[in-house]
Amino acid sequence: MADVATTIRSGPTVLSYVLQTPSGDLLPNTDVTARFRLTLADGSSIAGPPTTIHYEDTRYSWKIISGTFVRVRYTDGGATFGRRAATIGDDAIRQVSTLLGVTETDPIDFYVYADRTAFYDVLGPGTRENVGGEARPEIRTLFANIEPSAVNDSWVGVVIPHELTHLVFDTAVRNPYHYPPRWLNEGIAVYLSESYGASDRSAVADAVRASSVMPLRALTAQFPTTQERFFLAYSESVSAVSFLVDKYGRDAMVKLVRSYKDGVSDDEAFQAALKTDVAGFEAAWLASIGSPTPSPFGPQPAPAGPLPSGWGGAAPTPGTAPEASASASPTASPTGPRTDDSAGGTGTVVGWILLAGSLAVVVVGIRRRRAIVVRRHARTAAGPSVDAAPVAPALPAGDGGAPPDAAERGHATTRADAAAPEDAAEPGDATTPADATTPADAAAPKDASAAMDAAAPEGLHGEPAASRDQQDGLP
Repeated sequence: MADVATTIRSGPTVLSYVLQTPSGDLLPNTDVTARFRLTLADGSSIAGPPTTIHYEDTRYSWKIISGTFVRVRYTDGGATFGRRAATIGDDAIRQVSTLLGVTETDPIDFYVYADRTAFYDVLGPGTRENVGGEARPEIRTLFANIEPSAVNDSWVGVVIPHELTHLVFDTAVRNPYHYPPRWLNEGIAVYLSESYGASDRSAVADAVRASSVMPLRALTAQFPTTQERFFLAYSESVSAVSFLVDKYGRDAMVKLVRSYKDGVSDDEAFQAALKTDVAGFEAAWLASIGSPTPSPFGPQPAPAGPLPSGWGGAAPTPGTAPEASASASPTASPTGPRTDDSAGGTGTVVGWILLAGSLAVVVVGIRRRRAIVVRRHARTAAGPSVDAAPVAPALPAGDGGAPPDAAERGHATTRADAAAPEDAAEPGDATTPADATTPADAAAPKDASAAMDAAAPEGLHGEPAASRDQQDGLP
């Protein structure tokens, strides 16, 4: 549904709407039915007549050859190619419809794309890269990627019957309530198009030896996406169908398929045809291939971890909060407010520790700032005149390393002089030795360094003033 704006005017008005069809959003051979609905100013509405448009892939000029059941549309290759594809399709429809007791009256359209890119453009970006054909029962259409030169290849005689079997299967089971499991649908398609061959038997045997067999209940919807397990899903499906036919007979398989026409559940269909439910059938099939019950895949509960020392009671269940117990409670807790009773004394102690640590950092920061200001003020008071060459500040006794060069000292001194008025206004600076009203000639660089060392916290001693300022990034 979409709104179409139109101007109000007298006389007939033509309304138009363009439906965007990105890759895979709408398949060729689909009928699109639409109608316009006019909403008037008083809120009433008028529905127009429906119109149906047949959506086609108009990129190509299609050649068409019609068989008894299948209508082949292809772009590349001659008439021989088209007749070969139609013959394979007709034979498959005839065989499967006879088996399942289904009468096919409406034609099945078969689109053959020689170009692989064009084939995937039609099916859309979600199509897996190992797909060579796809049946769409809702529009009774089969799409396949077959080059004309490959029409006589053995795989073509497999993929066409395989996909067309899905269409006949859909006719046999279609109902508005419940669709059969995927493994049954695919297993019958493989069984009828190529039987339970050596490659599938080998894949199942390898999975049994590796303990990697997937349960049938894991194959009821989409198959796995990894290539190895994707093909294993097909092998297991045909293995289960082959076991079904061998143990219960082909008529039982047909009865099972036809049971779904009434919209019954899986267990109801299996009980009616095989006198067992799905779990019982799966257990019998697993026993026939020599496989134990497969372990579930996916997220598993985490194992219980080790208990803390002094912990009483049962081990906690992973993913749940442990219940409070007397032995798990703290023996003492500091006084003071608690914001969360469930946190216990441990949370309160941690909170006080964090608070004390924060205060210590603030105090250290203040002392460190005062130490830097002391050194910078002392150097300003005892600094050289404008015409004098810069003099390196004296290092404390025992401090290693060379003093900074003249350019670095000069840069630091200039920064300190510019910032001195702001630094002097900070609280507490008036009580420091460098801020006292001592004449400039009474304070030597050595005394200034000593004053800084007395006020600075441990770790700030013995560093030249210029490098300290540069590290702190002070203005």
